[in-house]
Amino acid sequence: MKKLNTRLKSTFIGCGQCGCQVIAETARKIMELDGTKDNVSFVGINTSMEDLSAVNLPHKIHVKDCNGAAGNRERSLDALAGNIDEILEELQTYIIKGSIIFIAFSMGGGTGSAMAPILARIMREMEYTVCLIPVLPADSESLKIRDNARQTFNEIEELKPVLGSIFMLDNNATDKLQINRIFATLITAVLSINNKSQDGNMDLAEIESCLQCPSFSIIVATNAANGTTGHIIDILERENNIFAKREDKTVTIMGISEAVSAKDSKIDVVEFRKAIGTAPTEYHGYLSESGENVVILSGLMMPYSRIDTLAESVEKEAESVQNSLKALTEVRSGTSSSIFSVKPKLDHKPTNGGLSALEKLKARRISK
Repeated sequence: MKKLNTRLKSTFIGCGQCGCQVIAETARKIMELDGTKDNVSFVGINTSMEDLSAVNLPHKIHVKDCNGAAGNRERSLDALAGNIDEILEELQTYIIKGSIIFIAFSMGGGTGSAMAPILARIMREMEYTVCLIPVLPADSESLKIRDNARQTFNEIEELKPVLGSIFMLDNNATDKLQINRIFATLITAVLSINNKSQDGNMDLAEIESCLQCPSFSIIVATNAANGTTGHIIDILERENNIFAKREDKTVTIMGISEAVSAKDSKIDVVEFRKAIGTAPTEYHGYLSESGENVVILSGLMMPYSRIDTLAESVEKEAESVQNSLKALTEVRSGTSSSIFSVKPKLDHKPTNGGLSALEKLKARRISK
């Protein structure tokens, strides 16, 4: 039976309803594996007690004095600022020492989109290794959600150079719950890489290198029989791939773990490079005890075209939103630079120059 790589330590944190669902599905998948699970931890953080109660996670943190965000990022930031000391104190009791932290969240929701980038920045300042699992909204979702996602992407982009892998999922691909299940299967496959071959191994340092590489990353996993060059390329190029569509053939690190020996390998690395791009750094391991072929492509170009299309869809509807706001307030002369009158305050106060993310968050609380 498949087992976790016991030397690869991971802490999974879900922020908001979507993020908690992703992590709950990941926890379910990992707990099905054989052997000890002492090297993994799962935590959910939410402003909504109802949403938090609906997910099956061993550790849950409710942001006090908040009954949900209702899509309002400012409300979430105020709630986080008012509770940050208690949240950090409790959160650190759940973090596995020396682990890679994965933070999952919806880019369009009110809680996860606002809290996750700030928590990631604080975690980095505390010298944790942080990867993100952001989820892009589908084109059919509301304008408010798409506008939240636009703002959130800019915050992720600013933070990108100090992060590890950013596994950007895309709700345009298929059903949301199906995306959660597929991603849980893929990240579990990465955590279960256990090569033991004289032909070469993806050791702990190499797996961590793939996960710690900044920018966009993608995972593909198949059973040994389907681990062919053509099949893996087909998965990467499918329109319903759960990850955001790749921008180009840029790739910084390519990690390949195979279930078979080098002699029995069905992956033609030369053909693979032609199709997906040539990485300056490649890792290749064989005879993984997991019985799976796993490919990790790290350091990809961020999916800017997807984000630009999303932003354009928001801008096209900006006038109708302004008209709605005027109808609510009946102030004919009212204007706003943001179509939802949401202005990020955290990083633009001149009096807070040079402060850490945690200090800025506390300053927000004091300013209220």
